[in-house]
Amino acid sequence: MTEAILPWQVSQWQQLAGADSEGRLGHALLLSGPGGIGKLRFARALMAWLVCEQPQNQGACGKCRSCHYGLDNPDLHIIEPPEGKKQIAVDQVRELVALSTQTAHRSGGRKVVLVHPADAMNANTANALLKTLEEPSGDTVLILVSNEPARLLPTIRSRCQQLPFPTPNASLALDWLKMSVGDAALAETCLREAGGRPLAAQVLFENDGLAARERCDSLLQAWAAGEQSLSQVIDGLKEVELDFYLEWFAHRIHALLVAVMAEQSDDVNAAWQRWLDRPPAAILSFQKQLLDLRAQVQRGVALNRQLTIESLLLSWAMVCSSANAGLGV
Repeated sequence: MTEAILPWQVSQWQQLAGADSEGRLGHALLLSGPGGIGKLRFARALMAWLVCEQPQNQGACGKCRSCHYGLDNPDLHIIEPPEGKKQIAVDQVRELVALSTQTAHRSGGRKVVLVHPADAMNANTANALLKTLEEPSGDTVLILVSNEPARLLPTIRSRCQQLPFPTPNASLALDWLKMSVGDAALAETCLREAGGRPLAAQVLFENDGLAARERCDSLLQAWAAGEQSLSQVIDGLKEVELDFYLEWFAHRIHALLVAVMAEQSDDVNAAWQRWLDRPPAAILSFQKQLLDLRAQVQRGVALNRQLTIESLLLSWAMVCSSANAGLGV
C-alpha cells in the first residue's frame, strides 16, 4: 500500500496534493488514460495517502497505524469484478451506497473507495453508483480508474474531478523499464510493442509476449504468402488467448493506419510493410470491427474464440484484396 508513484506521475500527484491542502479535493476522482501506464498503482498510493495519519509530500508515511493495516484498513474499500468475472455487479455498488452513510473508523479521518476498472460497469451498475455521486458523504472519497472514460455515463464523468494520465514521456518510461528488463535494446523493443506503455511493456517481457506477437506476425505472413491455409493459421494460434490476439491485431492495425495516413513506414512491423498501400478507408472500417470485438471481450462477452479469429482474418483478407493483393483464403 505504500508503493511510490511512478516518475511520470509527479505532476498529477502534485495537482491532487495541492487541491487537498487547499480544501479543493473532489469527493470523486476519475483517473483516466491508456491501460498499462500505472493508473492503478497511482490510485493505490493515493488511497494510502488519504488515510495516512502522517502523510508525506510524495505519499503515505508507511509507519502509522493506518499504513500498517494496508488493504485491511477498515476505511479502505476496493470494488472490482469478482474473480473470474469482467463485470462489476450492481450489488457491489449498492453496498457502497450503504458504506457512504457510515463514519470513518479513525476519528476525523476519511473513507476511500476504489472502483477499478470503472469501465466494467453496465448501465444498471453505473446508475447505482450515481446515487452515491449525487449525495456524497463528506468523509468519503471515491477513486474511479478508467482506461476508456468515454464508455462511462456522461453524468458520472461530470460528477468527478478528472485527472488524465497520458502515455508517459518515452525517456522516463524507458529508464524505468530498463531496471526490470536489464537489456536496453530489449526494453526499447518491449516499450515500442506496448505502444509506449511501460507497465504493459513489463508484462509483455515477463510473459514472453514478444515471442507470441512474433508468432502472430509470422502466421499472418505465411497466410499472405499462400504458405499456410486459414485452418492451419487458426490451429497455429491455438495457444494464444483471444484478448492477447485482439490486442496484437489492434496495435498492428493502428501502426499501419498511422503510417498509411502519414505516408511513412518507420513504425510499421516488417511483416506488415506489404500492406502499406491498402486504402485508408478500408483499414478504418476493419479497425472499427476489431475494436468493437475487443470492447466486447473487455466487457466479459463470451465470444467464440475460433469463430472470432476466423471472422477477423477473412475481414482482413477483404481489405487486402481491395488493393489487388489478396490472402490465400
